[in-house]
Amino acid sequence: MYYATRRGYLNVILLLVIILSLMALSAWVSYNTGLNASEKVEPQVNNMVGADAMETNLTSISLAENANLQRASGLALVDKTAGNLEVDVILPEGAAIPEGSVLAGWLVDAGKLGGIGESSVSAEDQKYGTPYANVDFSESSDNMPFALSLGTLLWSEERASYYLFYKTHDLLNPYDAVMITLESDANINNYDPRPGTPVLIGEIGK
Repeated sequence: MYYATRRGYLNVILLLVIILSLMALSAWVSYNTGLNASEKVEPQVNNMVGADAMETNLTSISLAENANLQRASGLALVDKTAGNLEVDVILPEGAAIPEGSVLAGWLVDAGKLGGIGESSVSAEDQKYGTPYANVDFSESSDNMPFALSLGTLLWSEERASYYLFYKTHDLLNPYDAVMITLESDANINNYDPRPGTPVLIGEIGK
């Protein structure tokens, strides 16, 4: 009787040890699975611009609805002194760039007749003659915003966004905004180098 009781206690203890071991194993697997999942959702990506870059939030405008991109968003990091910037654009679940189109980035300076920020139009760079060698063309150009092409945004698996990095030897001080356009000619063949349909825009801080 004593032997049977003791053996029963040993079996219970052994069963408890097995249960606790299984629980510990389950917790370890769950922890590592969650850790790996979180790493996939939020990858650590190094920014290519300097520490002095200014964050510019990009928000959609009404024209984005024409392409079902009204819930798209973006972020630009702009280092005006170093002359570089990078742009990330994120599309909401279920949204996609229309077939045959691409996203393009632009830096924009306001014109005399409007635009975000202050116009940098000046005669300082016209000492030796009229731009375009044509007064009418020059006046029209001064009145409208000027857009500097940054190129096409490409999909980045690492960043899970449409991404662009731009570098120049010039200061970016004249520019007041970052603009994202939808180029329905896909920027191929004899494409129009001027901006297409604006879908996102953000004012660069001072």
